[in-house]
Amino acid sequence: MDTSVLAIWAESKVWSMLQSQDPTTIMRFPFMKAAQVARTAGINKETLRYYEKEGLITPPARQDNGYRAYTPQVLEELKFIRLAKSVGFTLKEIRPAIPFLRDPDPQCPTLIAHLHQQVARIDENIETLQQSRATLLRWLSKLETQSASDLKVGLIENRCHK
Repeated sequence: MDTSVLAIWAESKVWSMLQSQDPTTIMRFPFMKAAQVARTAGINKETLRYYEKEGLITPPARQDNGYRAYTPQVLEELKFIRLAKSVGFTLKEIRPAIPFLRDPDPQCPTLIAHLHQQVARIDENIETLQQSRATLLRWLSKLETQSASDLKVGLIENRCHK
């Protein structure tokens, strides 16, 4: 499964809407209140407002009564944020991708650089986890093949040699 930021965005419904012939497609949908967006996206309203404050989602219009009025586009932005977080990006690392989401450029060098950095971090984590796994397997092997008295002697010898 390709979990790159580009693939995540390309799969989204907003991408399709943005590519449509009618630029008002998104605007034909009804507005949603914060509670509706939060419930639909599976987040709480505080998180929604935090993302708004941090510039991670399109700022909502304000209704006459002061309520925030979100377009369905924000659901796609929240989906993107959730998916990007699921592949290891922090919100700080997601932020540079936001302009790309609003004005897609498949050759975005900044986004490509961030994706390469994330792949490198994941590779480092894999290596560290593989080393940890090998250490645990060695310990298990020793524990499973030695008697309790051998283990005690080994522990005492290790302490004495320090």
